Amino acid sequence: MSSGWRNILLRNIGQSSVFLIRNKKNKNKITRQHLLIFISVFIAGCSLKPSVKIDERQYKNETVWKQSNPRINKFVQVYSNNNHVKNCLNRASSKRYLNYIHRVFYKYKLPPELAHLPILESCFDTKADSGHARGMWQFTRSTAEDYGLSVGFFSDDRLNWRKATHSAARYLKKLGERFNRNWELALAGYNGGPNYMERQMKSQGTRNFWKLKLRKETHEYVPKFLAMLKVARNKYPEMYFQGAPRAWASSS
Repeated sequence: MSSGWRNILLRNIGQSSVFLIRNKKNKNKITRQHLLIFISVFIAGCSLKPSVKIDERQYKNETVWKQSNPRINKFVQVYSNNNHVKNCLNRASSKRYLNYIHRVFYKYKLPPELAHLPILESCFDTKADSGHARGMWQFTRSTAEDYGLSVGFFSDDRLNWRKATHSAARYLKKLGERFNRNWELALAGYNGGPNYMERQMKSQGTRNFWKLKLRKETHEYVPKFLAMLKVARNKYPEMYFQGAPRAWASSS
């Protein structure tokens, strides 16, 4: 190779090496810049508090569910001395009804205690029939249809406990709103009808359930349910809390 060609080749190689070194330095510089930006964003993200909490629901352990008075204690004694509550919870436990009911009621932001209302209504019997009401939640035909259940000669959604559970959740939520989350009045409304309760409150001039004079079934409905809850919670906690939200179970 002539000296002229050798000089040209060496000069080109030298320029290529300089280019590669500079290019490498630039890449390193860009990589360091990207890394610094990433670290800054990460630190900033960690230091910022989220503006919306992720469903950290608080269970205030409302006194309504654990209150005690002579009318409630009367039924606590009754249900402590028979197997009604135990038998109902056994049925719910074996079929895992409460697991499903708690999920639905959680969605509707209802008190978990209400998931046990079928203990009083039907003893968790999905085919229960009282003559004027049917199913686990004991819907009358008119209320069932108001809350999206189909009732006909060949089929009756009141006997479909999953569908009926969603309807019961919507109905209880509506009652809770109508009676300003006074669950004694809402439960009495579930049994006697909300219009009946409104008339009684207006005519008697009180919104205190314990002072209202009501027909016998509705008069006993709330103390019976609260007594059943107390017996279930104290005597059969494992079945009582099946499928329940952990935060509620640990606060109860």
